Amino acid sequence: MNDVYKNPKYYEIAFSFRDIAAEVDVLEQVIKQYSHIPVSTILELGCGPAPYLAEFARRKYHYIGLDLSPAMLEYAQNKANAINASARFELADMTDFGLVEQVDFAFILLGSLQARSTAELITHFDSVSRVLKPGGLFFLDWCVVFEPSTESVDSWEMVSGQVKVKTTYQTGFINPVEQIFKESLVLEVEDDGVKKVFRETEMGRRIYPQEFLLFVAARNDFEFVGWWNNWDLTQPLGETREISRPITILRRV
Repeated sequence: MNDVYKNPKYYEIAFSFRDIAAEVDVLEQVIKQYSHIPVSTILELGCGPAPYLAEFARRKYHYIGLDLSPAMLEYAQNKANAINASARFELADMTDFGLVEQVDFAFILLGSLQARSTAELITHFDSVSRVLKPGGLFFLDWCVVFEPSTESVDSWEMVSGQVKVKTTYQTGFINPVEQIFKESLVLEVEDDGVKKVFRETEMGRRIYPQEFLLFVAARNDFEFVGWWNNWDLTQPLGETREISRPITILRRV
């Protein structure tokens, strides 16, 4: 396991720019408008340190978090214990997993769908199909790529108490034909005057809009609900040129 995923505290700080309560408001709006079933049990795939856990617990949902990092899940479980949350955590690969029960709602955030090939993309959706109840929604944040794929570098800093984390995120293509790209993450940490650096590199398969629609249509177990820009249901994609954090919603049939 890479160094970044062994350090959930710093990882959580690195991505703490999100307004968790506001985003859960959007998820509840999505459920209210598009789910065909009531929702009480939710599944987060690639949950990491489970930054949304406390907000979901406050709203009385049963939370299931799935991740491949034992360190992340231990951190998340300790968080759940501290607030007495109704939660469970599963150590599993999101490209091929199962659960003992079905869930009402499933979601992936910040482009964390880590399928490394078309075959893994298929088994991922097979897995979600098995665990998601008919009528339930599958919510994907930044998992479909709507802009031309070029090499890119982005960097930002976040501070929490005596800890400062500078994050650098870089992407570049490895195989354009198979749509495989490399994703590199570097956390430069200053914790109470002590400096540390953590690195992580992964490979992933990019998914483009028309390909995604054909993929879903061919499966017969999901239906396409829609996609919107920047977590805003008043901004359907197709009516904007500048795209940021696009969301895509499917429904299990």
